[in-house]
Amino acid sequence: MLSVPEFTRNIARGVAALPGRVVPYAVQRPVLQAVLNRAFRVPLEDGELEFLEGTLVRIRITDISVDWLIEVTADEMVPVDRRQQADLSISGELFDFTLLATRQVDHDQLFFQRRIHLEGDTELGLGLKNTMDGMDWEDLPPPLRLFLQGLGAIIARLPTRFVQGQPVA
Repeated sequence: MLSVPEFTRNIARGVAALPGRVVPYAVQRPVLQAVLNRAFRVPLEDGELEFLEGTLVRIRITDISVDWLIEVTADEMVPVDRRQQADLSISGELFDFTLLATRQVDHDQLFFQRRIHLEGDTELGLGLKNTMDGMDWEDLPPPLRLFLQGLGAIIARLPTRFVQGQPVA
């Protein structure tokens, strides 16, 4: 497998970070709301997320400057003002979230290796993780599913050291 030079890795991260840095949160919010509510449509309709009702969940993708705060209500997820305090924070790097979403790596491995971090009410985090584990991949909006599949395919071709955030020669 070809190794990926460090400068290439930094360029890729810089390009991926542009939307998080350039697109205002006010513009991200309606798109994020539509995607989340479509992706979690079945669990929301089935009441599987009732345990999260009234909570604030922060999602941080640290290497691309993404910081979202989501309020979970009885029937939808709504991005809210990020200055509020979250009940639960989930953070990690883009590659690790992609591996989690595409199920290319055992989700427990990402949490136990501390590549995906849970802070705050970890019981809520484990409940959310378990709900996501039971979700059907086909429930994701097709553009998101295709994007994640493509990104996942790229990640699958990278050396393990690159995916795990270690320097690559």
